[in-house]
Amino acid sequence: MQNLTGKVAVITGGASGIGRAMATRFVADGMTVVIADIEQVPLDATADELGVTGICTDVTKADSVEALAATVMERFGAVHLLCNNAGVGGGGAISGLSLADWRWVIDVNLWGVVHGLHFFLPHLLANADGGHIVNTASMAGLTAWPGIGPYNATKYAVVGISETLAIELQSTSVGVSVLCPGLVNTNIFTSQRNRPEELRNDEPNLAARVTNEQMLRELAIDPAKVADLVATAVMTNQFWILTHPEMVQTVDERHQRITNAARLL
Repeated sequence: MQNLTGKVAVITGGASGIGRAMATRFVADGMTVVIADIEQVPLDATADELGVTGICTDVTKADSVEALAATVMERFGAVHLLCNNAGVGGGGAISGLSLADWRWVIDVNLWGVVHGLHFFLPHLLANADGGHIVNTASMAGLTAWPGIGPYNATKYAVVGISETLAIELQSTSVGVSVLCPGLVNTNIFTSQRNRPEELRNDEPNLAARVTNEQMLRELAIDPAKVADLVATAVMTNQFWILTHPEMVQTVDERHQRITNAARLL
């Protein structure tokens, strides 16, 4: 994947945020880009603006992702780059969460990745010219943060899946990267807007809302910077994609706690 020109990329969660930024970058690199998203209006607007193909997709549904893969193969004959990027945020202390809170975040953040891999990986492995997979995790997949238990759980899982996949595919021509961003200026702060009715709480969970969204946005980086890092990782077959090196200290501290515990045995 050193040369992206003429290759086909599929990006879930592609209507906004990191997904939109990746689509913008890959179009500039000469790729044919397909963006998938659950929100039809933003999807159409982004597809028209960037000159890419937009396909409305619910990554929590296996049949929806299967249809996405079938449509891509029918229209373009191949897929070379899969970016499992769709994700939602969810917060609140674990003691106050409902089962619906857990189900919603797990369905999107974890099952969305599983569905993407299940239906696209066979096509990537069939490519004579190889391919690449980028799974969007988070720094919350490397060290836990309070108040976002379901999010932490899913992102840890995505990191584990990605590490496993990289080992299993090391003798193939398909590369794997895992994206672990810190704060990025995206619509994840308002992702409750896409929560299905059957997974909403009977009473609003006020603790699960971001209470200082403006402050977080001011600290967040531009998605375009993340997209540039992703493109470089794809072309150089780099596994780890980190956007906030200053946050690695928290990961080091976690590893040190594990090491210290082992020394007590």
